[in-house]
Amino acid sequence: MDPNATSPRARYLAIRVVFIAFLAGIVTLAIWSLPGGYSADLSQVGRGGNVVVQVHDHSLVSSTALMDSLNRVRGDYRGVIEFVVADMQVAAGQAFAQAHQVEAATLLLFAPDGTRLGVVQGAHDPATLRGILNQVSRLPAAR
Repeated sequence: MDPNATSPRARYLAIRVVFIAFLAGIVTLAIWSLPGGYSADLSQVGRGGNVVVQVHDHSLVSSTALMDSLNRVRGDYRGVIEFVVADMQVAAGQAFAQAHQVEAATLLLFAPDGTRLGVVQGAHDPATLRGILNQVSRLPAAR
């Protein structure tokens, strides 16, 4: 018997370990692809604060452009508006988009009680987004 030969069981375990490591890498990459400072907790809608949900697909240029514009202005609304991402690469994000009948590169604006106030489709410049967010931020958050 060859002392360097690998048993079928050891080979099977090695393949499994490599496959699990590969899956863990994909999940990590998906998490890192979301921009920092955004929550993915869609249950925040209707829980007493103003919420803006971006339906986002990082593979679409228009969705990435909207995210970039939103990143430039969202710091101005810290503590007033909660920004949440519905990631179209995961089932929860897809279900949220389907439930609201929207596609990627869309902003959904919600009042503290969960009432949908508006939908903003496509990428907009930061000045336009500020005007839209100013309207939402004037709503009093539930205390």
